[in-house]
Amino acid sequence: SVDFDDLLILPLQIFSKFPECLEYYQNKFKYVLVDEYQDTNKPQFEFVYSIACKHKDIFVVGDDDQSIYGWRGADISNILNFKDAFGSATVIKLEQNYRSTKNILEAAWSVVSKNIDRAEKKLWTKNKKGKLISIIKANDERQEAKEIVENIKLHKDNLKEVAVLYRTNSQSRTIEDQLRRESAAGFDISY
Repeated sequence: SVDFDDLLILPLQIFSKFPECLEYYQNKFKYVLVDEYQDTNKPQFEFVYSIACKHKDIFVVGDDDQSIYGWRGADISNILNFKDAFGSATVIKLEQNYRSTKNILEAAWSVVSKNIDRAEKKLWTKNKKGKLISIIKANDERQEAKEIVENIKLHKDNLKEVAVLYRTNSQSRTIEDQLRRESAAGFDISY
């Protein structure tokens, strides 16, 4: 049996010990596509490079400003040095944003522009300026949940237009608990 790391490392060992095996897969997979390339780690890069280096017919999609898995080994240099690794690759920057407002893009720019390792680009949109962004400062998840529910209360006449988005499932519990407490205290959250 093997784990996730083994699924990356063992093929690299096989390719190293048995070049004919590597050549078989290089010929079998002449065209390589990798999505979320900014979040690849060193063994993933080596695997992709091993397969794609013969034909150099590789297409990757990624955004260095969206790299979030450095804590689990993602190496931002994989995308930043893509042209160095694969020669005369064409880089196409998709800088027009169709979903976000100008205020959202300006806020995002104020954060990502401070990244040390990043490709030069700036997103833009034809969309409206949009509402200003508000920030909740909280010391812990319970205080954050209280602030979120207080914001929801401000929109009590339009609850059908309220959505709470969170990054991980574990964040929902505290918010749900706070909403239950408010409901028990008389705030009607049904619609």
